[in-house]
Order: sequence, then structure tokens, then C-alpha cells
Amino acid sequence: MIESIIPENEEHWLKLRMQDITSTDVSALFGLSPYCTKFELWHRKKRAEVVEFKENKRMKWGTKLQDTIAETIAEEQGWKVRRMDEYIRNPELRAGSSFDFSIEAEHPGILEVKNVDGLQFRDKWIVDDDKNIEAPNHIEMQVQHQLMVSGREYAYIGALVGGNDEKLIRRERDEVVIDAMRNAIKEFWISIDNNEPPSPDFKADAEFIAKLYGYAEPNKVFDARGNDAVLDLAQEYKRIGEEVKQRDTARKAIKAQLLTIIGDAEKVTGDGFSVSAGIVSENDISYHRDAYRLFKISWRKKK
Repeated sequence: MIESIIPENEEHWLKLRMQDITSTDVSALFGLSPYCTKFELWHRKKRAEVVEFKENKRMKWGTKLQDTIAETIAEEQGWKVRRMDEYIRNPELRAGSSFDFSIEAEHPGILEVKNVDGLQFRDKWIVDDDKNIEAPNHIEMQVQHQLMVSGREYAYIGALVGGNDEKLIRRERDEVVIDAMRNAIKEFWISIDNNEPPSPDFKADAEFIAKLYGYAEPNKVFDARGNDAVLDLAQEYKRIGEEVKQRDTARKAIKAQLLTIIGDAEKVTGDGFSVSAGIVSENDISYHRDAYRLFKISWRKKK
């Protein structure tokens, strides 16, 4: 049975999201999220970790402009829209979603509003020769997830590009995609119940793994003698570190050559490039540093 819940406050809303795969989570199950990997999502859901959203400037302006964008689109299309305050979830599937706006009609739809930077639209959105537009995969999946949870038949992605160019994209329910989502969500929760995490992508998950293993037991020693896997990784870590050091030294040498040429010039203009070489005034800086786990490999000198 589908549940429709009006969150009491932001904390309540975050806790509701914690128990479900949401429309912003689902693309991670397919390796398509720009924000989170499947490995990270698994551990956050396993630990029932409430993830607070850190709003950046783009998100801040997007939120402020949402109502204006929606009202303008509704006026141009002759629609009646309302902001959707409800959180809708399927407790059996453990999938839920928040929404932007409801298109109030005989057959209600969803309006998902996006405030899109012009360069992001050029680089991440696809426009074919017939002017058909495809949003980035995670947005397309977000909308299909919303249709799955809400039971509605259609949605529109209303994108304001570069502050003055409106794009309106209609999407129908895609049952093939929705079935794939349902299966992926079921398998995800089964893996949680069976305590079977997905394999990490060590490049994409490096920062999260550092946080995941952010605690070190005092005086605990791991004996890696005879462990070839650990030795190989430690040697590779050393090799890359030396390579980085060599490249940094070479880069500093090039900087010195450039400074010798430009002298006391504050700015340099060249063919297709420029250099800023002004003075940054000295300043006493005080800041809070979170605890972090030290990681350093020391090599014993061979006798």
C-alpha cells in the first residue's frame, strides 16, 4: 500500500529518506549517479545514516528560482500546478520520493524543475537533430522513479537554461526502466539484509573509504609480513609518490623559469593563455580541522 506523508520538518524528511531508495538514490544502483556510488549508498543505508544536504550556491539559487520557473511554465502551458509537500513511499519495496510540483489535471502529472547552467546543458544534456532533448541519465532515472512511486503516467522536466532559455521535456512511464528499478531496489535491500556489500570502485570510492575506515584502534598492529598483496600495493604507493614528487619538482622548476622571464609583472598575456602573478598578503589564519586518520608508509633501509 502506497503511503503519502507530509514531513513535520527537515529532520523528519531526512529520516523518511533514510529508510528508502529515493529518486536521487536510484541512479547509484546502476553506476550512473554523479553524486554517490553504489558502494557508498550501501554503507550509508546499512548504517541508517541520515545524509544532510550541503547546499552550494547553484543549489541555493535553484531552490529560490523553483517557484518562479514552475509558475512561468504553468502560465505558458495553461496548467494549474501546486508544490508537492508530500513524501510518497512504497513500504514493501522500500522506495520513496519527494517531488517538486504536481500538474493538477484530470490525469495529474509531475513537474520536475531544474535550473541549469548553460555550459552544463551544452556538455551534459543531449539535443538531437530534431531538437529532442535528453537529460543526464540520473535526472531521467529520477523522473521514472517518481512516476513509479507516485503511480502517475507522465512527467515534465522543466529546465531553465542559462537564466533565460526554457526547455520543457515530456516523459511517459517507461515500464521497462521501472521494472529494472524495482528489481535493482529489491536486490539492494536483500544485499543489506544478507550483509553482502557491493565491491568498491577504489578510485571513485577513495574518499568515502577513508571516512569509512576513519578509526584506528590504539596499539593494534596488523602483521603484513608474507602478505604479497599488501607489499605490492605499498610498493605501488611508493612508486606513485616518487613520481608525483618528481613531477612537482619539475613543475616548480618551470615556474622558476617563467618568473625569471616575467620579472615583476603582475599579469602575463600569451597566445591562448594568461598568468596571474600578483601578491597574496600575509594573514594569520585560524580554522577548525576535523579529526582524520594518518596514513604514511615508511621504508626500512636495506642493510
